[in-house]
Amino acid sequence: MVMMSDKNKEKELKAALRNYLKEETDVALRNAVDSWYHSIGSTAEEAPLLSDPDSKAELAENIRFYLAGQIHPAKKSWFNPTYLKYAAAVLLMLSTGVLGYTYLSQQRQASKKEIALFSDLHKQKELLLPDGSKVLLNVGTELILSKDFGESQRRVSLRGEAFFEVAKDKNRPFIIQSGDLSTRVLGTSFNINAYPDMDKIKIAVLTGKVMVAKNIAGREKTIAPGMTKGSTLSFYKATGKTELKTEDTALFSFWKDNKLYIDNSTISEIASQLERYYHLKVVFNTKTDRGLRYTIKFNKEPANRVMEILSILTKRKFSYQTNQITIK
Repeated sequence: MVMMSDKNKEKELKAALRNYLKEETDVALRNAVDSWYHSIGSTAEEAPLLSDPDSKAELAENIRFYLAGQIHPAKKSWFNPTYLKYAAAVLLMLSTGVLGYTYLSQQRQASKKEIALFSDLHKQKELLLPDGSKVLLNVGTELILSKDFGESQRRVSLRGEAFFEVAKDKNRPFIIQSGDLSTRVLGTSFNINAYPDMDKIKIAVLTGKVMVAKNIAGREKTIAPGMTKGSTLSFYKATGKTELKTEDTALFSFWKDNKLYIDNSTISEIASQLERYYHLKVVFNTKTDRGLRYTIKFNKEPANRVMEILSILTKRKFSYQTNQITIK
């Protein structure tokens, strides 16, 4: 009898799971999976019903992401952790029962690597991390999970903007690296804006407590030991200057509801924000940016109205066309 290698086992397991999800599996295997699945709980309430299309679709989605590295897309109402349990259970059953071989968890441990997650340029992305933390990525954002995420600590790197709801775990701090700043929390909710094309990194705390450190010559120096609800930190990249304020921190997550908040921004930064918000190219001469800063919020006003208000505020001419925005 020829023994199957671990790599081939994993490949066959994944193929079987994907066929199951696409309903391309033979009837006997599908019936075995369904029967086993419904036997998980002693009551109907303990497991989502596979006969329900929505529940089945959500379970299938979570199995896919379990295979892809245990990072899960969250629904608008955030993610129901019950499905993770059953997605993992279906995976285990397929590997040990129906397929007749053991899926080695040691192999998954041995192949650990960083996991990079992206939102595209036109759509936000909601995630549930393996530790239960929830993250909403703004458009054009990258989040990287470290190789050892969830062991002694939970470290990620952020390029762009994200809103975090960090699951509480006093033994494993959650650390976000964004440029020269490192933000450390145990369990809280906050927003970080760290787009490369903005001249500052902005951290706004909505609940809990946050510590922020700056990387200086390879060593971390604490610059904000205890930011709490209502606190913001602005770190200006060019000068290294730090500003701590008390503000309405809900404004800094306006983007979650597709609203636009311009915070102490130059014309160049406003142009970048408009590009992300409207998914259009912004045309203007960067040499005309005099470094003046502007703050204003918009509650889903029509684009032409936004251009009109910005024109009055900045004494520039903002115009909105179907394929671009022009600033003169």
